[in-house]
Amino acid sequence: MNVDEAKEITGGLTTTSKMPCKSYSIPSGACFTGTRLKKVKGSTCEHCYTYRYARYQHVLAKQIERIRSIGNPRWVEAMVVLLKNENNPFFRWHDSGDLQDVRHLEDIVEVTRQTPEIMHWLPTLETRILYKYANLHGTFEQYKNLVIRLSTPMVNAKANIGIAHSLGVVSSNVVKEKNLAKNTLKVLDQRNICPAKTEKHGGKCLDCRKCWNKEHLVIGYVYH
Repeated sequence: MNVDEAKEITGGLTTTSKMPCKSYSIPSGACFTGTRLKKVKGSTCEHCYTYRYARYQHVLAKQIERIRSIGNPRWVEAMVVLLKNENNPFFRWHDSGDLQDVRHLEDIVEVTRQTPEIMHWLPTLETRILYKYANLHGTFEQYKNLVIRLSTPMVNAKANIGIAHSLGVVSSNVVKEKNLAKNTLKVLDQRNICPAKTEKHGGKCLDCRKCWNKEHLVIGYVYH
């Protein structure tokens, strides 16, 4: 399979201004937990920025193309071709959207297994799917190059460290605090808060790779 064929099967990868690598997006409206949380005041999904993508028909069309491709029997092979073609040691799953079901997660895990040279970061709110997968295949610490971060549903809530640990994953939360992004990088580092919103980082990861590092059990993201 060549790269053009792989793009035809999967809908291709996503380019974002923040990430040091390509990512992958599907429609936010396909988030099972996220669509429910969007109606909950104070949740991390209430004002989810990824819904803005729907304003751009070409972006939404590609996201729909990707989600429709998930069931393709050659999806795993195609994703592996695309990722290897990037020649980048990092990849992020779902800058928009989330896991659809256990089979979707099984296919993602298989992609990571076939690309051991790449560190994969997968943020998710789908605890139920993680548990179903773990009951079938075991917990996730067995996958050295897959960093699953279990997201916390409510703004300023403590991360789900206990649940994350039981699944063999790590976690994250969203922090809303006045002038938080104006703290020094040293202070943010000590608090394990993403530095992207600081003036120095200008909304980009730059040289930070904490999200892809399992040693960082919890990462806080500045509310935006």
